[in-house]
Amino acid sequence: MRFREEPATASPDLPVVRQWVERNPGVEARLTETVEHGGDRVVLVISVPVHEEMLRARAEITPLAQFPELLRFRRWQPSEQETEWTLQWVLGLMRRQEELGLPTKVTSTGPHPDSGLIMMTLDRVDPTYAAALEARGNGLTVVLPDPVSPVPLAIARDWRAKGNRDPNAPTPTWVTVEKPRVD
Repeated sequence: MRFREEPATASPDLPVVRQWVERNPGVEARLTETVEHGGDRVVLVISVPVHEEMLRARAEITPLAQFPELLRFRRWQPSEQETEWTLQWVLGLMRRQEELGLPTKVTSTGPHPDSGLIMMTLDRVDPTYAAALEARGNGLTVVLPDPVSPVPLAIARDWRAKGNRDPNAPTPTWVTVEKPRVD
């Protein structure tokens, strides 16, 4: 099966799918095409990041299609390389945000366990900055709506030094999770 990374253009049901996408602006759908094994029929792949929205797209588009057997619905996930590059970009931004003098700071980041998109939290509500980060992330980043204020390390050290720690409290355990190797 060949895969083309270019926009969908040849599918006979493309107009129906595009109309559905236009009627549902909250659903982020990516359209790509593959050529079926044998090379004679174009299959339109509709990729949607949110599972429930993907199921809704399948239920609503399939009855409208002239050739529903040539439609494929899947949950879109970024490639491992795209995820890694985006995560490195966000981590680099987090390291430099003090020197850049940014009024709003990214306080945490990490990949979503299901979609693989890079989630971020900010230290305050800032819709303009959140939109700019999501736009710069090329669809691979999501800024969570609730702000998260981290405890500065100096305060955490000071709290422990003043004897505020319960001597009977369990010691925190840090778990390191390694990425599975794909051979």
